[in-house]
Order: sequence, then structure tokens, then C-alpha cells
Amino acid sequence: MSEVTESHTTTTTTTAGEQTETVVTTTTTTTTTTTTEEMTSALADAMDKFSFIPEFGGQGISYWTELQRLYAASETSSARAFIDTAAQALLDESSSDEAKVSVAFEAVIDVHSWLQSLEVGDAPAGLALDRVFFSMPLLTLTQCANYLNFLETA
Repeated sequence: MSEVTESHTTTTTTTAGEQTETVVTTTTTTTTTTTTEEMTSALADAMDKFSFIPEFGGQGISYWTELQRLYAASETSSARAFIDTAAQALLDESSSDEAKVSVAFEAVIDVHSWLQSLEVGDAPAGLALDRVFFSMPLLTLTQCANYLNFLETA
């Protein structure tokens, strides 16, 4: 850091008849120069080299059993039709080439097949339903289906 101070003094004398007035003005200017050093972290350096996805897990596993029970109990309801439609949409989306090349891709989400082939309380083998890839859509599907079921039965 460096600092430069400059002072300028101006004197003005005014005469009006027998009276003389002198005004002295002093102007002080201080200039401070600061040098900063730019530092980058190892994380910032690595950002172009790697990609990462933060994952929040654990939300979906309790909803899976709830979804299974709701599906089994609602054969002719709008909730069941909604689950079937959403299950097909999830299957289509998770089967797309775009989904399969994603770094977040884990497996095709075949909810309809799982609901029809597994006993209530059983989870698909080899899949971690508590991982965000599965838990977020299953949680949303379960909540929406429960809401539809509530509206229909209330």
C-alpha cells in the first residue's frame, strides 16, 4: 500500500474601499494505492477438469412402500390411473438417450413393472431407492397420487 498526500494553498485578497479581506484556502488530496493479489483455490482450479453432482438422499425409501400400498388398494381409482400414466412417463424419460448419458443416470425407472411384480414392502433388487435419482420422482409421484386419492375418497 502506498499513500501520496498533496496540499495546495490559495490566498485571495479583496479590497473594497478602506476594508481588505484575505481568504486563505488549503486543499489537501490524499491518494491511496492498494495492490491486491488474486488467489485461486484448488477447487476453483479443478472446476474445468471435473464435474460433480451434489446428491441429497434418503427421501424416497419410505415412500416406496406407501406407493405400493396405494397402488394395490386403488385398482379402479383416478389415483391408480395417475400412477400408471406417471410410471409410463418415468419409463420413457429414464429410457431416453439423453438420460442414459447423464452422469446422474443409475437405471431405467420402471415403476409399473416394479409395482406389479413385487410384494408390498419389497424393493427392486440392486437399486438404492433412497438415492436422489429414484427418490425425487417417487416421492413426488407418491404425494400426488395420495392427494388424488384423498380428493376421490374425501
